[in-house]
Amino acid sequence: MKRTEKASKLRDECGSSLNIDEANIQPFDVRVSPDVSFMTDMHCHLSNSEVIGLLGGDYDEVEKCLYIQAAFPCKSTARSDSGFTDVEMDSVSQLSVNEAIRRQGMKVVGWYHSHPKFQPDPSVTDIDNQNLYQNLYGREVPFVGLIVGTYDGTSDLYLFFHIFSRL
Repeated sequence: MKRTEKASKLRDECGSSLNIDEANIQPFDVRVSPDVSFMTDMHCHLSNSEVIGLLGGDYDEVEKCLYIQAAFPCKSTARSDSGFTDVEMDSVSQLSVNEAIRRQGMKVVGWYHSHPKFQPDPSVTDIDNQNLYQNLYGREVPFVGLIVGTYDGTSDLYLFFHIFSRL
């Protein structure tokens, strides 16, 4: 079902008084392979500090759907602090993983990192990093950030985010 059809259906179901601005409908859907959840979960539980990686997949322009097919762990930069509150991707590891994603016929469609000690809400640093990565990678396909919250020990929380700028 196309996005405009979804908006029309929602309008019909909720009544004609519902004012839906079609320009504000989520710009694309995201479908995630179970392999991504498995790999990010495993990677994030290997350390008490934040970890980081890239997401590989593709975008279907007709469906307006981002398919995230695989997660690729990356090395983080050396840290002088505990690494509990932020993480940066090692540039050599990033280049190596970029190439591995391309060799598997995918595009870099996102990045992920963990929040081992607090909820997976984007920090100012996370938003800045998303903006940088989105400008670097998001020219061919949409680009998302994923924060995996492993802080409470009972269940993981996954938060995907994308920066949408209005000009």
